Amino acid sequence: MLWFLLQVLETIQLWSANEMDTLTTARAFFDACEYGKGWSECERYCHPDATFETEAEILANVDTMEIYCDWMVDALAMFDENVEIEIKAEAHDQTRDIVLIYAEIRANVIIGPAPMFAKTDYVYAIKFDDEKIRHMSKVWELKLP
Repeated sequence: MLWFLLQVLETIQLWSANEMDTLTTARAFFDACEYGKGWSECERYCHPDATFETEAEILANVDTMEIYCDWMVDALAMFDENVEIEIKAEAHDQTRDIVLIYAEIRANVIIGPAPMFAKTDYVYAIKFDDEKIRHMSKVWELKLP
């Protein structure tokens, strides 16, 4: 009986370690991508051919993670240095190996005649395969003031 309980405990610890590894990887990717580190920093978390999709019109022609990560570098340039990105929730569906990260970005937009405060919510749905990102969908609607 003791042997069985030790096996169960070991299985739970492995499950917890795998859960943490996937969430840690997703969070590390999120931080690198959202803070404009570009593909050179984000590629370590992704398969080389990782794909991207969204319904946001501004990203209609973006279909790879490489293009999206580099686009984020330019996107952050439209904000002042006081950008705040808050993760509101994160979860890992182990059965499908998908991580969801719900976040909000707040900042002053510095393009145009005068700075304008803007904020928007979005969700990253990140599909993992062999411990790396295979595909990401960004659920987002850009709303500028």
